Amino acid sequence: MKSVQVCQLSNSFEHVSVQEVPEPEPGPGEVKVRMLCCPVNPSDLNYIRGDYRDALGRMVWNLNREVPTFDPEGLMAYPELPYALGGEGVGVVEKCGSGWLAKRLQGRRVAVAGGPPKGTWQEYVVVDAKKALPVPEGLSDQQAAMFIVNPLSAYAMVTRVLKVKKGSWLLQSAAGSALGKIVTRLGETLGFQTINIVRSEQGASQLRQLGTEHVVVSDGSDLCHQVASITGGQGVQYAMDAVGGPLAAAMLRSLDLGGHMVLYGTLDDQPMTLPSRDLMMPVTRVSGFFALNWLANQHPLQILYLLRQISRLQVSGLFDTPIAQSFPLNEVLTALETATAKGRQGKVLLNIG
Repeated sequence: MKSVQVCQLSNSFEHVSVQEVPEPEPGPGEVKVRMLCCPVNPSDLNYIRGDYRDALGRMVWNLNREVPTFDPEGLMAYPELPYALGGEGVGVVEKCGSGWLAKRLQGRRVAVAGGPPKGTWQEYVVVDAKKALPVPEGLSDQQAAMFIVNPLSAYAMVTRVLKVKKGSWLLQSAAGSALGKIVTRLGETLGFQTINIVRSEQGASQLRQLGTEHVVVSDGSDLCHQVASITGGQGVQYAMDAVGGPLAAAMLRSLDLGGHMVLYGTLDDQPMTLPSRDLMMPVTRVSGFFALNWLANQHPLQILYLLRQISRLQVSGLFDTPIAQSFPLNEVLTALETATAKGRQGKVLLNIG
């Protein structure tokens, strides 16, 4: 079968290619999914460059390990090269291993959570049946392919990590991204207000055309003044940052007394300078969010409940994401170049089936 593989970590895409690999077979409790469609997410680029591997290597539990792991117990090792790319997608279950949960999925269209070494950018993928979620009939393959990563991350950070209260303010960077737009719509649904940061007037104009209120253009230098103007000098109770660097530091200073900021991305390659008193004086908190490890710390029943809530909201269209362009699997390099182009609006997809 055809599989998109990376054979060497690099800041370019020269080591990404479509390879012929053996077709996998499901084991106990697993399902074999014929993939139909997958998105290109920022996390996929991290697996091409090795950003996750570098970050894991700095963790205390990996100091004496040759191969870093995602967890202190060493149960989730960083995958060995070469590996298949792709963190999510949609497909049809064609074969099941043993077990009631796997067998009940036979023939159903499912959204799957993958990731290297068993990435979704291939014709078939085998996943644990618990990671294959039936999708509503009325949902297109394109939207179903994006059912997990952004909706789950946005909803979990808003309702479980930050626990945003109705009537409060939430400040977010990368507001023009797919996840950022989801957070804005969550605010409209759950009753909180957002202040939406973008880094260009073009991005601001595009958000305003969509009806987004409170859009600010900032690199961080004047952010506190803009936030103060919008909130009547109060600041915000919550913040979500996907950028890092000086902008994240300015977002931290925009928090109200006892505020909470969650970090979930690193679009800026500069480190965030964090003066201790910027946390001490307002008694604020900073948390990190990485979906894989966050999910690993949740009880399975809590995850099931969360996914059911997301499914209900998905049917209403709350998580619908604009699509920029779709490419066949053998044009994956063009898809990657398109996904990383400046000014792109909407997700880039790979059509597989």
